[in-house]
Amino acid sequence: MKKAMKYAGIFLMLATGLAPAQDFHLSQYDAATLYMNPANTGMYADEKSDYRIYSDYRSQWGAIGVKPFSTAYVAFDMPVEKWRKKFGLGGYIIDNNAGVGNFNTMNAMFSAAYNILNKSNRKHYLTTGIQIGILYNSFNPTNFTYDNQYSSAIGGFDNSIPSGENIPATSMVRLDANYGLFYKFIDRKKNVHPYAGFSIQHVNEPKMTIIETESRLAMRFNYLAGCDYQISEQLKLSPRILYMDQGGATEFTIGSLVYYKMLNPYEVMGGLEYRWQDAFIVHLGIKYGQNTFRFSYDANTSYLNTYTNGKGAWEFSMILSKQNKFDKIDKFFN
Repeated sequence: MKKAMKYAGIFLMLATGLAPAQDFHLSQYDAATLYMNPANTGMYADEKSDYRIYSDYRSQWGAIGVKPFSTAYVAFDMPVEKWRKKFGLGGYIIDNNAGVGNFNTMNAMFSAAYNILNKSNRKHYLTTGIQIGILYNSFNPTNFTYDNQYSSAIGGFDNSIPSGENIPATSMVRLDANYGLFYKFIDRKKNVHPYAGFSIQHVNEPKMTIIETESRLAMRFNYLAGCDYQISEQLKLSPRILYMDQGGATEFTIGSLVYYKMLNPYEVMGGLEYRWQDAFIVHLGIKYGQNTFRFSYDANTSYLNTYTNGKGAWEFSMILSKQNKFDKIDKFFN
């Protein structure tokens, strides 16, 4: 039993890049806006959409000789105007599978946001949001081998031998809640539009106990800052910084995305970022209007590079946006 749990802990640490009972990360975190900050729900700042659909898929650690760890994300949000106020409604599901043992963590959240400034200020955009939902964890103990299953006759482990272990539960469901704030300067007469966001994930610190050892999922604090700089009509630069802290484990990512407008409405995009003491991240994608398709690759720079033979993680995301072609009035700015 101890050996199986030890291996389980190692797999979880590899999957998250942090420690047991902590979240997993995405390199394309801006494509998972609801996962990063509930204040972004249905809030598109200076862009107009009737609704948006988000998806992201990440695969990593396949090079270490086990089943790859994967993360899948899907979300939906939309703006809502009621009582002359602007709200945003939506939700997301994010699912992480951590290789051997089928360690699974699924988060399903309902999300809502409110535009604090509403129409009172056309230069500043300030929103807040909350999320509530469930956190589901499970694993398959039959995928491990145990001390009792060692057979001297074959000189190895025999899974047909009873393990002798008594595992009371293999899954759990907990309530989860998040909170966030987001600000952006959106004066259309200016070429520089800075923004900043702050969110607290797991404000209730849900219990993560499946086996005897008790643990709680620590609150995760996300700090995001960046700027959209319109260099010319064709070229836009978007430098940004992300800092996350959860239970004493930290993650710091810095870099920039670049957008180049070709034949309208097409834009090519690229970018380079560095996740401190972990990886360089290369982005490449294309935008069609407000629809975005992007691929990224993490080139590992940590000590784990020795075990992965230099192979990193890859990620693909899509953002699909629907805009009413007959809406000629910008209700937010006019």
